[in-house]
Amino acid sequence: MTPKGVPSNTQARMPLRNYRILDLSRIWAGPYCTKLLADMGAEVVKLESLSVYDSHRGPVNPAPGIAAYPDSDPGERPWNRNGWFNCLHMSKYGISLEITGEEGKRVFDQLVSVSDVLVENFRQGSLARLGYDYETLRRLRPDLIYVSMPAFGNNGPWQKYVAYGIGQEQLSGMAHMTGYPDEGPMKSGINHGDPITGAHAAGVVLAALRWRRRTGKGMFIDVSQQESAVALIGGEVLAYQITGEEPKRQGNHSPHFAPHNAYQCAGDDRWVTISVATDAQWRALAGIAGGTSLSEDARFATAAGRLENQEELDQLISRWTAGKDAYAVSHQLQQAGVPSSPVMHGPDLLEDPHYRDRGTFVSVNHEQVGPKMYPGTPFRMSATQGEVRWAAPALGQHNRLVYGDLLGLDDEEIDGLEERGVIGTKPTGSRII
Repeated sequence: MTPKGVPSNTQARMPLRNYRILDLSRIWAGPYCTKLLADMGAEVVKLESLSVYDSHRGPVNPAPGIAAYPDSDPGERPWNRNGWFNCLHMSKYGISLEITGEEGKRVFDQLVSVSDVLVENFRQGSLARLGYDYETLRRLRPDLIYVSMPAFGNNGPWQKYVAYGIGQEQLSGMAHMTGYPDEGPMKSGINHGDPITGAHAAGVVLAALRWRRRTGKGMFIDVSQQESAVALIGGEVLAYQITGEEPKRQGNHSPHFAPHNAYQCAGDDRWVTISVATDAQWRALAGIAGGTSLSEDARFATAAGRLENQEELDQLISRWTAGKDAYAVSHQLQQAGVPSSPVMHGPDLLEDPHYRDRGTFVSVNHEQVGPKMYPGTPFRMSATQGEVRWAAPALGQHNRLVYGDLLGLDDEEIDGLEERGVIGTKPTGSRII
């Protein structure tokens, strides 16, 4: 089963080429899990409802000027043009199906029966309320691996609560540590819980497939999005148990060494980061930034002294970086052995020679967006190759391919499903969750 225009041998060397993933997940955590599996060659079938499709497609009638759309233009079918969705769903097959009615359930049963893994990140128990708990799914596919990714897991007093990545940092304790001294908690620029959960889920899917290969048995996998976020702060939790002290908000500073901060440079919102971990790195930085007057300053002679006087140190370094090009500062310090890097804007990433040489970003031609640059696979394997194989699917784009080639339905049957609204390529409402 290969989309039109994609060479049939494109998956030949990909490590997960023999596995099929039925992907019911939405937004970020689940789709990032299945994206990683698709990058490794898994046949990921992304299933969406026409009435409640993936929220990352955006609303049916969005306001103009939203940056998530190419050139801030939603176009005639904005649900197929949203950059968030199109970045997370490359190399996946896209189908639509209403599984609340009996006809849709019969088709869904067939899809489950030919799938190795099912992934969903609905509110806890949502699929079971539609009649598809794990035991029911096992009757359709005895060795199925079922990955359930509700916000708070499948048991416990919070199991029925709904949450998104924006709340996971707060409930995990992460946001309590981020921010500046004497100010309130601050969330990160992204919702860390989502991609971390997705990465955890992808890893455990690989472990479950290995288990199935050895035993012939499937399994139910309960992935708590909240606990994935908690797993990131193990060091701080351990430190509290030992010392009884909670971590203090540091801003960009480090509790262990200084200078460690972002310093403003020439240009609009241009910054360079500098992180000095050793005395040798400090001497190199001091020699470049202030000569003997800085390198021989007794306040900064030791790591403890630099920590104690880091506000004054930051002021001195800021005066040195002001008016300088962030890249030039970074290159000069890196050549002297001092860890430093410019704070990149989005366009910087696409123009960076290192990323270009590595092929970090790849050009992908979406039928309703045109060719755009997207992040490629974040890993390189010498024996097997991961790659982006085709653009993210439009809503229901692969209905005929999947229902025909995979399930064996003929054109008349597929036409009937479409006429009755069981499948389709246009949303049937404006509500998305």
